Amino acid sequence: MKNEALLAEISDYCREAGLAESTFGRRAVNDGKLVTRLREGKRITVDTLERIRAFMADGTPARRLPEPPIERRDPAGNFRFFENRQKYLLFVHTCSEKRVIAQRVALELGSIHPSPPALRVFDAGVGDGTVLSRVMRSMHNRFPHMPFYIAGKEISFEDVKLTLDKVPDRLFEHPATVFVLTNMNYAEAPWLTPKSAAAAAATIWKEVVLTGSSSGEFEAQIGELEPFLEENWRASISERSGMPVYERPVAIVIYRNDHRFMLDSVIPRAGKVEANFDLVIASQPYRAKSSLNFRAKRIIGPLARSLRPGGRLIGIHSHGHDPGMEIIQSIWPDENPFSVSRHEVLRAVKYELGSAGRELNFNAYADNRSIFRYDMEALPNEVTGAIGSSTAFAAWNAAVYVAQIEDERLAGITASGRYLDATREVLRRHNGLWFYDESYVISRRRD
Repeated sequence: MKNEALLAEISDYCREAGLAESTFGRRAVNDGKLVTRLREGKRITVDTLERIRAFMADGTPARRLPEPPIERRDPAGNFRFFENRQKYLLFVHTCSEKRVIAQRVALELGSIHPSPPALRVFDAGVGDGTVLSRVMRSMHNRFPHMPFYIAGKEISFEDVKLTLDKVPDRLFEHPATVFVLTNMNYAEAPWLTPKSAAAAAATIWKEVVLTGSSSGEFEAQIGELEPFLEENWRASISERSGMPVYERPVAIVIYRNDHRFMLDSVIPRAGKVEANFDLVIASQPYRAKSSLNFRAKRIIGPLARSLRPGGRLIGIHSHGHDPGMEIIQSIWPDENPFSVSRHEVLRAVKYELGSAGRELNFNAYADNRSIFRYDMEALPNEVTGAIGSSTAFAAWNAAVYVAQIEDERLAGITASGRYLDATREVLRRHNGLWFYDESYVISRRRD
C-alpha cells in the first residue's frame, strides 16, 4: 500500500477521534513517530500494517466511547498554570524562562512591518506581565517614537494585579502607549468583543486616563483599580468544559491624558475594535495535555485570524527531552506530557483555518532555530557536592511545574521524600538543571 493512501486514512481517523498523530502511533504500534516516518517515505512491515488496521477497526469512533478530551474532564483534574500561586511564583523567580522567551519574542520585531497609526501587539496570556514588559522595553529601543497599542488577555485576578504593577514604568518611558487588559477568551480578546450577545451587553468597559508625568503618579492611580478588579475580575469553572471562564467580560483601557490627542485614533472604543496585530505572543497558551483540536480551534486558530498583513504570531510551548523530564521520569517512568510537536500544531491550525489559511505562512523552522533552552538559576556550588534541600526543592518544583503534574499525584510522592533524592541525582549528573521550549511562527502575507 502506498504511504499516501495510508496517511490519508490515519489523518481521517485522527481527526474524527480527536487524537494527535503521535498519540495514534503510540497506541497503535507503540511508535509515536510512526506518522512522521511514513511522511518521510519509510516503509513498514505487513505486520505493522495489520496492527494499524486492527487498531483503526477496533477503535473506530462510531463503535467505541473515546476517552473524554482533557478539556471535558472533571474540573478538579484540570491543571491550570495559575491555580497554585506558590508553584508559579517559585518557578518564575528561580528559572530564566520569562527572560529567555522575551529575548526570543524580541527577535520577531525585526520582521514585522507596522503601519499607522500604531504598532499593535497582543499577548495571549499575560501571566504576571514579565514577558510583555520586557518585550515592551525592546519595542521602545527599536521604535522609540512610534505609538503603541498593547493588548493582553488574562483571566487570573492575581496575575492582572502583578501585570498592572509593571505598567507605570512602561508608560513613563514610552508615553505614547495605549495599554489594554481583558479577561475574554481567545476567540474574543483580540477584538474585545464577546461572541454572545448577552455577554456583549454585559461587558464592563473601564477607561483609565492617567494624569501627571511620573511613574509614581501613574502607580497611585492604577492602584486605585484594585476594588474594581476585586468586584468584576471574577472567574468560575464551566460545568460544560471544566475550564475557567469569566463571570462578566471586562476590558480595561489605560493611557496618559497628556498624549490623548495623539492617541485618539489608537484608543479602542466599545463595539468598534479592530484586531489587526503586528505581533501576537502565544507563550504557553495551552496545557501540555490539551488536545490538538482544542489548541488549533480554540486558541491558535483565532489568534492567527487577528494578524494584520505582515503580522507575525510566535507560539511557544514546552519541548521536553531535558534534565527536567529526567527528574519527572525517575518518578513516573511513562510520563510524557509533551507528545504534541510544533509541526502537528501547525498542521492542525492550517486544517482548522481552511481557505483562510492560504493567506498565512506556517513556519516550524529547524530545531536549531526553533528549540531554545532556559535554566534554573543557581550558584555553581549549589548544584554540586552536597545539594541543600532548598535547591533540590526549587528544582523539583520547576520540574513538576513545567510537566504540569497535578497536586493529587504529588501528594503520595512528596510524603516519602524520594523525590528529593531523584532530583539531587539529576542535578549532580548535569551540574545544574535546564529545560527546552520550542517555538513556531505563523505570519500573514503582506499586501
